[in-house]
Amino acid sequence: MAKISVLGLGSMGSALAHCLVTNGHDVSVWNRSPAKTEPLEQAGAKACTSPDDAVAASDFVIICIKSHRETAALVSSIDTPIRGKTFCDMSTGDTEDAERLVSKLTERRADCMLGMINAYPSGIGRDDTTILTVGTSRSWDRYSDIIRQLGGKSAHVGETPAALAALFAGLFTVRQGFMFGMIYGALVCQKAGIPMQVYSDQIPASLKLVNDYYDLFAKTVPQEEFDNPEASLKVYALAQEDALKTFKSLGAPAEFIQIMYDQSKAAWDAGLGEKQLTVLASGMEGS
Repeated sequence: MAKISVLGLGSMGSALAHCLVTNGHDVSVWNRSPAKTEPLEQAGAKACTSPDDAVAASDFVIICIKSHRETAALVSSIDTPIRGKTFCDMSTGDTEDAERLVSKLTERRADCMLGMINAYPSGIGRDDTTILTVGTSRSWDRYSDIIRQLGGKSAHVGETPAALAALFAGLFTVRQGFMFGMIYGALVCQKAGIPMQVYSDQIPASLKLVNDYYDLFAKTVPQEEFDNPEASLKVYALAQEDALKTFKSLGAPAEFIQIMYDQSKAAWDAGLGEKQLTVLASGMEGS
């Protein structure tokens, strides 16, 4: 059983704290609104009246508030000695704010982990939930079992804040790319008079292709193996060009498909037309 403090008891922070209590840890909690500690007290956590009290109670401190910037301000307000403690900030923010937070904790001889939670609060504690962390290998070795209780597929992905910020940006782009693909698809279908229910009903059939795209990406990009495609970059570019013409002819917003076509056509012009489409992820240049 570990002594763990959780600061910030919004929906996610409360889920983290409740999971830790359920797993038998000695959990201390704090929140700006004291009423939010009451359900956790009833579950077995200890409510603290100040951040200092919460930090003093444990060597492992999880913070889940609005942003890295707010976490840095919170840390600055703490008078309790924090040397030797590990802070795991599950808040969000950009690289610069994350670096400032790490520097602030390092100056006070504390360790810092940053965590990115890839789940809703209801997913905390599940075996298939992922929390990606950056920080020292020492901190990960010491607290990885606890992080994996919060998310069974959690992993340590690097030591610098930039690693987590870039990974967040990349994975966010994947999710939002799919969402915006559906949105732009709806716009062009509306222009053609296709009922949105008909369009929506056909999207699940495309999900198999999305899985196929992932399989192709996983097989080709990490190994940089882009030869002998079943469908070449040139084939995709021609299909994108047809789609782009349809968008424009119907007067539908075409920015999204235009970006795809421009990238594919540039690679084709650079001599990569017979490669896999995923060659675009490699930064390769045509010869």
